[in-house]
Amino acid sequence: MRGSEALAAVPVDEHSIREACNDVLWAKSLPTGRQLDATCEQLAGHVGLLIPEVMGLAARMRTSMRLMAVHCLVRAHQALAVDPGAGRREAYVYDVATCARALLTLLERPGPLGEPVGEDEIEAAVRRRICGGCCGPIEPGEGFEEVVFASEASGGLHGYRHTDSCTVVAAERRALLAVAEEPPEHPSGGASDDAAVGHR
Repeated sequence: MRGSEALAAVPVDEHSIREACNDVLWAKSLPTGRQLDATCEQLAGHVGLLIPEVMGLAARMRTSMRLMAVHCLVRAHQALAVDPGAGRREAYVYDVATCARALLTLLERPGPLGEPVGEDEIEAAVRRRICGGCCGPIEPGEGFEEVVFASEASGGLHGYRHTDSCTVVAAERRALLAVAEEPPEHPSGGASDDAAVGHR
């Protein structure tokens, strides 16, 4: 089991996590084969360790830091839910390394802390699937798929996308753009009449 529940009792080694993230994020080339598999598993384990730690802090954070923490927690939870064998492992290892580094930064520098507020709301937000196409929640019963979104900074980002509503919205927008780009029709003979007026 690689989830945060199974790893919550393991102490967080901040130095090891930072080094593991840097080995991926600053590497000129990634490992291959079994070494890449081991790196994916190691970083996913670090993310699983960090999620409950940051979850506990997020409820005590203030305003923008709280929003940032929830965003990072949602992304990290999604990353752990993805099967790295279902897509390109090179994209996956960048994804979990980025999540681990972001969560580690929040753990080390959480900003001013107060009394815990809205813990249940944070838990619900973290467990929610977000569509990478429309940025809206994927509600129970809605169709979705796991996809790798294009990224200039890495091989791609693993996430979810609606299979129904987003497709409809995209089709409607394409239709509107096609109408807007059509050149206006000139009245019959309009161009020749204008030319004639210019030569009188």
